[in-house]
Amino acid sequence: MTMNRKMYELTYILTSVLSSEQTAEVVVRVNEIIESAGGSISEVDEWGARKLAYPVDKKKNGYYVNIYFEGPGTLIPRIERALTIDDNVLRSLILVMDKSMVAHYHASRAGRQVAAETQEKAETATVGSPRRYIDYKETDYLKRFVNEQGKMLPRRVLDVPAKKQRAIARAVKRARHLALMPYVADSVR
Repeated sequence: MTMNRKMYELTYILTSVLSSEQTAEVVVRVNEIIESAGGSISEVDEWGARKLAYPVDKKKNGYYVNIYFEGPGTLIPRIERALTIDDNVLRSLILVMDKSMVAHYHASRAGRQVAAETQEKAETATVGSPRRYIDYKETDYLKRFVNEQGKMLPRRVLDVPAKKQRAIARAVKRARHLALMPYVADSVR
Protein backbone atom coordinates (compact mmCIF):
# COMPACT_ATOMS: atom_id res chain seq x y z
CA MET A 1 0.00 0.00 0.00
CA THR A 2 1.48 3.35 -1.02
CA MET A 3 1.14 6.25 1.33
CA ASN A 4 -0.23 9.54 0.06
CA ARG A 5 2.57 12.07 0.44
CA LYS A 6 1.82 15.78 0.44
CA MET A 7 3.87 18.95 0.74
CA TYR A 8 3.61 20.77 4.07
CA GLU A 9 4.80 24.05 5.47
CA LEU A 10 5.64 24.29 9.16
CA THR A 11 6.34 27.60 10.84
CA TYR A 12 7.08 27.77 14.55
CA ILE A 13 8.31 30.34 17.04
CA LEU A 14 10.92 29.49 19.66
CA THR A 15 11.41 31.48 22.83
CA SER A 16 14.19 34.03 22.49
CA VAL A 17 15.77 33.22 25.85
CA LEU A 18 17.45 30.13 24.35
CA SER A 19 21.11 30.26 23.45
CA SER A 20 22.12 29.65 19.84
CA GLU A 21 23.17 26.07 20.72
CA GLN A 22 19.83 25.34 22.38
CA THR A 23 17.96 26.84 19.41
CA ALA A 24 19.96 24.66 17.02
CA GLU A 25 19.14 21.59 19.16
CA VAL A 26 15.39 22.27 18.99
CA VAL A 27 15.54 22.79 15.21
CA VAL A 28 17.49 19.54 14.77
CA ARG A 29 15.03 17.70 17.04
CA VAL A 30 12.04 18.86 14.95
CA ASN A 31 13.87 17.89 11.75
CA GLU A 32 14.59 14.42 13.21
CA ILE A 33 10.91 13.96 14.09
CA ILE A 34 9.95 14.70 10.49
CA GLU A 35 12.60 12.42 8.98
CA SER A 36 12.09 9.54 11.44
CA ALA A 37 8.40 9.37 10.57
CA GLY A 38 9.06 9.06 6.84
CA GLY A 39 9.12 12.70 5.82
CA SER A 40 11.70 14.40 3.64
CA ILE A 41 12.71 18.01 4.30
CA SER A 42 12.99 20.28 1.28
CA GLU A 43 14.14 23.44 3.00
CA VAL A 44 14.75 24.79 6.50
CA ASP A 45 14.58 28.57 6.62
CA GLU A 46 15.56 30.13 9.94
CA TRP A 47 14.28 33.70 10.00
CA GLY A 48 16.08 34.41 13.24
CA ALA A 49 15.06 36.52 16.22
CA ARG A 50 12.21 38.95 15.64
CA LYS A 51 10.00 41.18 17.70
CA LEU A 52 6.53 39.69 18.07
CA ALA A 53 3.54 41.80 17.04
CA TYR A 54 1.99 41.17 20.45
CA PRO A 55 3.21 39.38 23.62
CA VAL A 56 2.95 35.59 23.52
CA ASP A 57 3.30 33.87 26.91
CA LYS A 58 4.60 37.22 28.27
CA LYS A 59 7.45 37.21 25.75
CA LYS A 60 8.02 40.03 23.28
CA ASN A 61 10.66 38.39 21.04
CA GLY A 62 10.85 35.03 19.32
CA TYR A 63 13.01 32.98 16.99
CA TYR A 64 11.13 32.03 13.81
CA VAL A 65 11.79 28.80 11.87
CA ASN A 66 10.05 27.84 8.61
CA ILE A 67 10.30 24.29 7.21
CA TYR A 68 9.04 22.90 3.92
CA PHE A 69 8.72 19.12 3.86
CA GLU A 70 6.96 16.23 2.19
CA GLY A 71 5.44 13.34 4.07
CA PRO A 72 2.43 11.20 4.89
CA GLY A 73 -0.58 12.61 6.69
CA THR A 74 0.14 10.45 9.75
CA LEU A 75 3.23 12.58 10.38
CA ILE A 76 1.29 15.75 11.27
CA PRO A 77 -0.16 14.61 14.65
CA ARG A 78 3.33 13.54 15.76
CA ILE A 79 4.79 16.93 14.91
CA GLU A 80 1.91 18.83 16.54
CA ARG A 81 2.24 16.77 19.72
CA ALA A 82 5.99 17.27 19.90
CA LEU A 83 5.66 21.02 19.38
CA THR A 84 2.84 21.28 21.92
CA ILE A 85 4.81 19.42 24.59
CA ASP A 86 8.01 21.42 24.05
CA ASP A 87 8.04 24.45 26.38
CA ASN A 88 10.50 26.27 24.11
CA VAL A 89 7.96 26.50 21.27
CA LEU A 90 5.61 29.48 21.65
CA ARG A 91 3.42 28.97 18.58
CA SER A 92 3.31 26.73 15.52
CA LEU A 93 1.38 26.46 12.28
CA ILE A 94 1.33 23.50 9.88
CA LEU A 95 -0.23 24.00 6.46
CA VAL A 96 -0.97 21.49 3.72
CA MET A 97 0.31 23.14 0.56
CA ASP A 98 -2.20 23.32 -2.28
CA LYS A 99 -1.28 23.82 -5.93
CA SER A 100 -0.96 27.60 -5.72
CA MET A 101 1.19 27.39 -2.58
CA VAL A 102 3.48 24.81 -4.20
CA ALA A 103 3.80 26.94 -7.33
CA HIS A 104 4.60 30.01 -5.18
CA TYR A 105 7.17 28.01 -3.20
CA HIS A 106 8.91 26.67 -6.32
CA ALA A 107 8.92 30.11 -7.94
CA SER A 108 10.53 31.67 -4.88
CA ARG A 109 12.96 28.79 -4.50
CA ALA A 110 13.97 28.80 -8.18
CA GLY A 111 15.66 32.12 -7.87
CA ARG A 112 15.89 34.53 -4.98
CA GLN A 113 16.66 37.29 -7.49
CA VAL A 114 13.37 36.63 -9.28
CA ALA A 115 11.58 36.67 -5.92
CA ALA A 116 13.15 40.05 -5.09
CA GLU A 117 12.00 41.48 -8.43
CA THR A 118 8.53 40.04 -7.87
CA GLN A 119 8.42 41.61 -4.40
CA GLU A 120 9.33 45.00 -5.86
CA LYS A 121 6.52 44.64 -8.41
CA ALA A 122 4.11 43.57 -5.66
CA GLU A 123 4.97 46.63 -3.59
CA THR A 124 4.19 48.92 -6.51
CA ALA A 125 1.00 47.06 -7.46
CA THR A 126 -2.39 48.45 -6.55
CA VAL A 127 -4.51 46.86 -3.86
CA GLY A 128 -6.94 45.21 -6.29
CA SER A 129 -4.31 43.97 -8.73
CA PRO A 130 -4.26 40.25 -9.60
CA ARG A 131 -1.94 38.08 -7.55
CA ARG A 132 -1.70 34.31 -7.64
CA TYR A 133 -1.05 33.39 -4.01
CA ILE A 134 -1.33 35.68 -1.01
CA ASP A 135 1.36 34.59 1.44
CA TYR A 136 0.89 35.12 5.17
CA LYS A 137 4.62 35.84 5.54
CA GLU A 138 4.41 39.01 3.43
CA THR A 139 3.10 41.28 6.17
CA ASP A 140 3.90 44.52 4.35
CA TYR A 141 1.53 43.47 1.59
CA LEU A 142 -1.14 42.30 4.05
CA LYS A 143 -1.12 45.61 5.93
CA ARG A 144 -2.77 47.18 2.89
CA PHE A 145 -5.91 45.22 3.67
CA VAL A 146 -6.14 46.28 7.33
CA ASN A 147 -7.25 49.69 8.61
CA GLU A 148 -5.63 51.82 11.33
CA GLN A 149 -7.53 49.98 14.06
CA GLY A 150 -6.38 46.56 12.88
CA LYS A 151 -9.69 45.54 11.29
CA MET A 152 -9.76 43.85 7.90
CA LEU A 153 -11.21 46.12 5.23
CA PRO A 154 -14.46 44.93 3.61
CA ARG A 155 -14.60 43.65 0.06
CA ARG A 156 -16.63 46.60 -1.22
CA VAL A 157 -13.87 49.00 -0.09
CA LEU A 158 -11.04 46.90 -1.54
CA ASP A 159 -12.94 46.24 -4.78
CA VAL A 160 -11.69 42.65 -5.01
CA PRO A 161 -13.55 39.43 -5.88
CA ALA A 162 -14.93 37.33 -3.03
CA LYS A 163 -12.40 34.55 -3.66
CA LYS A 164 -9.48 36.94 -3.24
CA GLN A 165 -11.09 38.50 -0.14
CA ARG A 166 -11.27 35.04 1.46
CA ALA A 167 -7.60 34.43 0.59
CA ILE A 168 -6.66 37.79 2.13
CA ALA A 169 -8.64 37.03 5.30
CA ARG A 170 -7.01 33.59 5.56
CA ALA A 171 -3.51 35.07 5.17
CA VAL A 172 -4.16 37.84 7.72
CA LYS A 173 -5.50 35.32 10.25
CA ARG A 174 -2.45 33.09 9.80
CA ALA A 175 -0.09 36.06 10.19
CA ARG A 176 -1.91 37.12 13.37
CA HIS A 177 -1.72 33.60 14.81
CA LEU A 178 2.06 33.58 14.36
CA ALA A 179 2.39 37.11 15.85
CA LEU A 180 3.59 38.54 12.55
CA MET A 181 0.70 41.05 12.60
CA PRO A 182 -1.14 42.48 15.62
CA TYR A 183 -4.80 41.79 16.25
CA VAL A 184 -5.35 45.39 17.34
CA ALA A 185 -3.35 48.49 16.40
CA ASP A 186 -1.16 50.10 19.05
CA SER A 187 -3.20 53.30 18.95
CA VAL A 188 -6.36 51.44 20.02
CA ARG A 189 -4.84 49.64 23.03
